[in-house]
Amino acid sequence: MIYSEIEGILGALILGSTLVVQTRSYIRPMINTVVTQSVILAVTAIIIGITTSAPDLIVLAGLVVVLRGILVRHFLSLRLPKTRMFVKETSHGVTSVTMYSVIALILSFLVYRYTFFPIIQAPLGAIGFSMIVQGLLLITTRRNSFAHFIGYVEEENGIIFMSLTIVPLPFLIEISVLLDVLALIIVGTGLVTENVEHPRVEELMG
Repeated sequence: MIYSEIEGILGALILGSTLVVQTRSYIRPMINTVVTQSVILAVTAIIIGITTSAPDLIVLAGLVVVLRGILVRHFLSLRLPKTRMFVKETSHGVTSVTMYSVIALILSFLVYRYTFFPIIQAPLGAIGFSMIVQGLLLITTRRNSFAHFIGYVEEENGIIFMSLTIVPLPFLIEISVLLDVLALIIVGTGLVTENVEHPRVEELMG
């Protein structure tokens, strides 16, 4: 019971981090938030691995930290303009984005409740499903390549969280998901390198 409550708290923190990312305008805080989200996801995997006696989930947690906690931050930080302290995107308003995020959150919970939950009976799976929806929303509402890549990472985090809370996937499948993230790092790095600045990206000194 205690472990399930801890998993619920960690899930709430992960979901909260997805909403925080949506409201961020500055790119560097977005990167830091998604890295924090990945670390919390790794802690969740460790706890579930301990409670279910599944050492492969502990290995999975280590890979999540390395791939998303270290490599994602490293690669994206390298591609941020070094001559400017802040990179800010102005293609959205915080109020409108917050409203869209809340609407997407409510709709995703309703869809999960009436379509997936009767079949799989896993309440926490709604968090992973909502993360996938929020990642898609981030990709579709932003014009910046960094934000697009962060949205992809959020989707992958959502997929892993769902696999942890519904039915733990075999280790080989989890590895394939992580390799997807590694491929996204490579593709995302190339994408950001080719097109760092967009018409609606504002760079500020502070």
